[in-house]
This record gives sequence, structure tokens and C-alpha cells, in this order.
Amino acid sequence: MTADTGVFAQSWKPDKNIEINIGLSAGSSQDRTGRALQKVWQENKVLTVPVNVVNRASGGGALALTALAQHPGDGHFLYVSSPTFLTSYITGLSKYQHSDFTPLALLGKQYLAIATRPESAVKSGRDLMERLKRDPYGYSIGINGAGGTLHIVSGLLIRAVGGDPKKARITVFTGAELMTAGIGGHVESIVTVASNILPHVESGKLNMLAVTSPRRLTGALATVPTFQEQGVDLVLQNWAALFGAKGLNAQQRAYWDSLISATVAMPAWKTFVESNQWEPEYLNSAEFRRYLAAEDKRLRSALADLGLAKQ
Repeated sequence: MTADTGVFAQSWKPDKNIEINIGLSAGSSQDRTGRALQKVWQENKVLTVPVNVVNRASGGGALALTALAQHPGDGHFLYVSSPTFLTSYITGLSKYQHSDFTPLALLGKQYLAIATRPESAVKSGRDLMERLKRDPYGYSIGINGAGGTLHIVSGLLIRAVGGDPKKARITVFTGAELMTAGIGGHVESIVTVASNILPHVESGKLNMLAVTSPRRLTGALATVPTFQEQGVDLVLQNWAALFGAKGLNAQQRAYWDSLISATVAMPAWKTFVESNQWEPEYLNSAEFRRYLAAEDKRLRSALADLGLAKQ
């Protein structure tokens, strides 16, 4: 089935290259998501135009959003997003908010984890909390995306031991730099999506201490305890989503609704979701718009509680 026939037959369809903008470098979760979409669309021939993935890794996604903002009303330009899109505006790091673009789809959710090098004296979530109690501001934590969900996890850990999150020793990296810093010992621990850490756990380069899920994950991550199991009331999800340029019309939104709803049902996409330990959850453009309003309120409250909200 191609984009010209069947479920994708709409009054609007792409007639030039599709550009998927990524705000982080190659190897990041957003990058892998964008390239998975590109691969599924091209290999299943659901698009009759080329699909290009463009990494614009600067300013926590600001460069990619600026590129998207230059094409109002054009349905050929997309952006793969995480909650950092919302939190960057709330914390004053970005001038763009979700209402400046067209929400197209929630693609799925992921849980986060914290990891250390195997030789670290911190071997578990309980060890981590004891270490933070002794010196909450001397322990270094690496993250991607200042003010994002990774930052929230780090801040909540400091808050849990009675510390001030604003004084925490948190270093922000870009894309794959975070993993390099964690493996190389440039920071004592890193917080990121659990599936990003898993290959380095399997190779013996990192030790995963805890995940932010309400219950243990499955598969290769089933042996990793949750924070709650280790006495820390910390449950938090990351999500992956797709936005279009500002002002897409009803026909353009209907086209992407049809294509993406079919995409998430394809075996190749389901394999990607399972291999990355996602919780599969698809919302179309209208549903995702409503979800964003609630998510913005929730994240704004969390960041205000940590003293990080500026908007």
C-alpha cells in the first residue's frame, strides 16, 4: 500500500521530500525514533517521496525548532519531540512552546534509569541515596536536556534527601556525549532512558541502579529494581512524539493521522517499540493536543516545586 491509495488517500498528500528534524545528535532517543520512522515508511513504501532525517543538535532542540518554525503551513516538515520540548519553555531555555506548532501524534512512552560505572562504590538505588545524604552537592550527575525529565529525576533525588535541587552538581550533555561521559567516568552517574543504558550494561561498561517505572520492566531489564522498591517514591515517564509546523490544515492533519495510525500497527514499528522497552501508546493529533495541555500543567508543577520554572 502506498500513500496514494487506500487508507492514506486524502485531499492532501506530500509532493516533495519529508524532513524529520531531530534536536539532538545521532544515537539519542529522538534520533533513533526519527530513523525508525524513516525506515518503516520507506521499507513499507507508505510514502512515494523521500524521507530525510536532519540532526540539528544545538540548544536542547532550539535549532531544530527554529528550522521547523520557518515552514508554517507546510506539512512536509516534522519534529521528533520528548517532554524536554515543554520543559525547555517552562524553564526559560526556549522561546518556543507546544502551541507554536501542530501536535501530530504521541508515539509511545519510556521509563528512565540512573547508572554508574561498575567500579563505583554506589551499587544500588539505596547506595545512591546514602551517598546523596552524605553530600548532595558533591555527587555529579550527567543528563541530556536542561530542565527536562532527566533533570526532574535528578532534582527529585536531591530533594528526597533534603537537598536543594538548584545546588545539585548536574552536568548537561548533548546526545551521545552523555553516554561517553558516563562510561568514561567524567560524571559519577548518568540519568537517561533505560533502553539507552542497556547495551552498555550488557557489555559490562555500566551498572543500572534503578528505573522510574511503577513496576519492574520486562525482558532484559527485568532484573533492574525500581526506585520504589528501594524506598524512593519516584515514578516518571518520558515520551516520544511527533509535531508538524505551525498552522497545518485539517487535510494535512488527517493525512498524518492516517499514516501514523497505520505505522504504529506495522510489525517493524512494533519490533522497534519492544526492543527499546517502550510502553506502546498512540494518540492522534486531536488526542495528543489534549494530552499536551495536561502534561504541560503536570511538568510545570514539578519544575515549580524544584525551583526551576521561570514561565
